[in-house]
Amino acid sequence: MVSPLSILFEIPDPPYFLIGAAALLGFACGKAFEVSIRHKTREWVEGKSTQPLSKVYEARLVVPYLGICLCSWVFVGASLTVFAVTWAIGFAMSTFVVLSSGLLVWFQLAKLLKVLESGGSKALEINNLF
Repeated sequence: MVSPLSILFEIPDPPYFLIGAAALLGFACGKAFEVSIRHKTREWVEGKSTQPLSKVYEARLVVPYLGICLCSWVFVGASLTVFAVTWAIGFAMSTFVVLSSGLLVWFQLAKLLKVLESGGSKALEINNLF
């Protein structure tokens, strides 16, 4: 019988394959997200889209972004096991880091697209901030 405490105190072998696979899939999801966001902005600029640019809750944006977050979660959690951290502690820390930063980036993206929509690309220039 496995002790409940063994989950917290047994250090597993580092999952190098899992780290590599998560990184590779994360890059693929990132590329898909980049293509989707470029396509969405191009459609908006050319007037082909009737939807506002700030509407980010579309499947073509949400699915790749969730893929990025999931792969980041696996990558960070598995990478922490390399440094003698158990699975439970590593993935708990990874959950906190990826969830908080993922939500922050998502809401900042929505805010950035709203600014772009209201003021055009001139609203995003750094010279206008100072």
